[in-house]
Amino acid sequence: MIATTERATELTVTSSNAAATERLNLISAQLNQHFASDSASAIDNSSKLSLTKLASLLSQHCHLASITTLLSSLIQSPELLAKIAARSYWHGNGFLKVVLLDQGYKLRLHIWFAGTSCEENIHSHRWGFASHVLTGALSSEIWADAANDDLAVSDYASNVVPATSQALKLQTKEYVYTAKHQSGHTSMLPHKQYIGKAYLQKLLNVTQTAGASYLMTPDQLHRINHPGQELVATIICTAPTQILTNRLFPTIDDPNLQPANLSADELKHALTRYINHSPLAA
Repeated sequence: MIATTERATELTVTSSNAAATERLNLISAQLNQHFASDSASAIDNSSKLSLTKLASLLSQHCHLASITTLLSSLIQSPELLAKIAARSYWHGNGFLKVVLLDQGYKLRLHIWFAGTSCEENIHSHRWGFASHVLTGALSSEIWADAANDDLAVSDYASNVVPATSQALKLQTKEYVYTAKHQSGHTSMLPHKQYIGKAYLQKLLNVTQTAGASYLMTPDQLHRINHPGQELVATIICTAPTQILTNRLFPTIDDPNLQPANLSADELKHALTRYINHSPLAA
């Protein structure tokens, strides 16, 4: 009987691993096709047209039901779970970052759990990205250099509140953040370099609710605010890029630039927690 039970468990794990791998491969095929149809240059991959198409693709193939099914298979797939955990971690900005695919572009699941509030550093990115909100309501702010308030409000899909009537101006320290990279045979760790004071102005308050998709180009400054009352999750795809640096305006003097990667058990626990509290759990 024990041998039969162990065999049944092995078959279930094997079946789940195959199902998770198949679902990831299907999503990967769609993303590969998208980026292959664009120019190979980082500029074209991060253009508004390309990112708009990418946002639509995420809404079609990475919606809540699809991702929940994928995660349910993933937590029962030890080998795949360990592989994904090795490139995933609790981000210093307060969310769980799960890198589902890393193929030049990255497909990432971001989860902000209820009960833990956070306010990100203001920052730009080394790549453009598209995002689809899976769960809850994502609150964010759009910032710009105080001398430049030119922004197309139409880029944001829902619940956009211009901040100009009560504009918040901020004097802060600006850093250049350099990502981890390989220089010849040397592995360079991520680091930041202070470049001087900056004067910023908040332009927009944005709330994206579950089911909404949006995009962000590399030059845009933003930060996410998570009050902590509810579970929030997004699926995000970053465009390929060769750029190593972005702008960083930390809210603390020494942000953690090298968070520890998760173990497979830690990732399994976090994903199980998310699945059990997602709207589809009922």
